[in-house]
Amino acid sequence: MRVRSKTPETDAAAVPVAQDALLASAFEQLEAEGWSPQVFAARLPGLWEACRTQRADRRTPWLAGMREVARRAWALPETVRDAWTALLAEWADWPLLLAVAAHGGQADDPSERLSQRLALAHFRLGNMAAALSACRRNLLLHPASAWSLELHRACVEWQTFLDRVPPIEDETLRLEPLGHQHCADFAWQYWDPDIARLCCLPVFGDDAAWHRWLDECWGYGDQRLYAVLHRDWGFVGSVSLTLHGDLGFFYYWIGRDFQGQGLGPAAVRLLLSDAFDRHGMRACYAKVFEHNVPSRRALARLGFEALDFRPAPPHDDELLYRLGPPQGRWDSAEALHELFARMGSQTRVAVPSRGALRAPCHA
Repeated sequence: MRVRSKTPETDAAAVPVAQDALLASAFEQLEAEGWSPQVFAARLPGLWEACRTQRADRRTPWLAGMREVARRAWALPETVRDAWTALLAEWADWPLLLAVAAHGGQADDPSERLSQRLALAHFRLGNMAAALSACRRNLLLHPASAWSLELHRACVEWQTFLDRVPPIEDETLRLEPLGHQHCADFAWQYWDPDIARLCCLPVFGDDAAWHRWLDECWGYGDQRLYAVLHRDWGFVGSVSLTLHGDLGFFYYWIGRDFQGQGLGPAAVRLLLSDAFDRHGMRACYAKVFEHNVPSRRALARLGFEALDFRPAPPHDDELLYRLGPPQGRWDSAEALHELFARMGSQTRVAVPSRGALRAPCHA
């Protein structure tokens, strides 16, 4: 889809002017009409024509408005619901798609197309039992459906992976291992270039680059990446933990539209609690740019303490943090030397390792 870190201005250059204007006009009318179901139904055919070019930075206001439509829509025709769920699938709003399909009983007797969308929604949200059930039902009714057969195979393979790397969840968030099926969902939230810059992550030129990066991350063996799935909004960000022995190093990011709501710290608490309780982690480290005040405050709220040394130049504009039992600065520096080396990071600590101190000097 669009796994690129880019500005809305750059994104806009690729959007046909007529379709962008159509979406803007429809949004203004729907706002003025209080997101009337009748007005929404009348505008929906035109929306479907333009939805594939929707700018990522304008998507969430649409999704919020459509939730108003869903709360007031009691008897929309089946054709409207079919077009609506198609639009929601294009914009990767899986929770609302499931709600719209269930509203009025369609989820009990779905068409083939809706059955496929329901299966895909459950798959992307990590509801494997429901996804497999939808696939089997569709195959029973449509045995020649290659799409359902392929999704069924993907669900079985993913469930096998989840048996080894289980999700972590509470009543609001689910940390689902990040998989190739999350590519488009990831892209909708990753558009803000600050995410790549502040997290020192790649700028992905296309889907293939993202898939290679994901395979590489999982290939390290001690790094776990998770999609942060919100119960009502679906994919809102990502968290990652590298666990080397009993030492951890983590980062996280949340899409711009969902920042400032406590979702990042909530996801990190889930991640770290699981690592401390189930995987024997003793201490965890993180780094953040000095100017990134919101992240520094978040780390402090999570119980992390700033270390009294920094990375060596050219990364000395970052600060280092630690969560764990008290220990001396030399032990923390040594732990970070070990972690950065294991992670293949170019960051170095501005405190020499013990090995370097013990190395003999040669004239």
